[in-house]
Amino acid sequence: MAHQSLTKQLLESDKDGFQRATQSPFLAAAARGKVSRTVLGEWLANDRMYLHSYISGAGRILATHHLPVNSALASASGVVSFIDWLIEGIANVRREERLFIDTAARYGIGVDLPTSPDGTVADGAKLEGLRRFEKIFASRGETPHKGDILPWLEDAVVYWATEKCYLDAWSWAGKQAAGAGGDITADEDGGALRTEFIPNWSSQEFFDFVDRLGVIIDDAVNEMVKAGGDQVRSELVSRAQGKWKDVLAAEEAFWPKM
Repeated sequence: MAHQSLTKQLLESDKDGFQRATQSPFLAAAARGKVSRTVLGEWLANDRMYLHSYISGAGRILATHHLPVNSALASASGVVSFIDWLIEGIANVRREERLFIDTAARYGIGVDLPTSPDGTVADGAKLEGLRRFEKIFASRGETPHKGDILPWLEDAVVYWATEKCYLDAWSWAGKQAAGAGGDITADEDGGALRTEFIPNWSSQEFFDFVDRLGVIIDDAVNEMVKAGGDQVRSELVSRAQGKWKDVLAAEEAFWPKM
């Protein structure tokens, strides 16, 4: 009997939670040009801190899951594909932060959270969603238990889940913006979201990048299930669902209240 792909099963496991994570009032306001420079700047400042945690989490993963020593396996395993994807992801988010800073400067938007004398940001200055994501990324790359099937699965699911939520959230906003009309230059943020950010965050290139990790996960899971049967599938689904739920909760709490 054929099963759903793991990623599709995750998407359908909590449709209400996924909708809350990807169709917030903030996103609806962004699509209409009703997010002020101040609100957008505060959110972008939190998103920059998210990117920093994303990179730190990726570093922990790269220190834990190693490339195969055997050259015959150098391009044939799921972990290799995941590592390649993750390295590309690190480069992407570095470019993304530069885009934040450069675009915000052109539109007169500040993108810094208040810092203490030692350069740190107090938890109270952060969105709840950022605090959740920092905990999620801080636990990445934890040493797998010996004998685990696909010991990198949870890490891959976390990164796929957060990218998938981000992509679908801004793609939804983009569809709403397409029908909103009006003079974009009169938007409360000067047009930054509808002119610059939303098109970037809903691009075909971003879709392809996120989809590629989904395929890596699904192919690896299918291979293990083919060898181990339904018991293996149940174990892998259970492990993945826990991380999926964590990301949905963090993503929902990451959008400013409007």
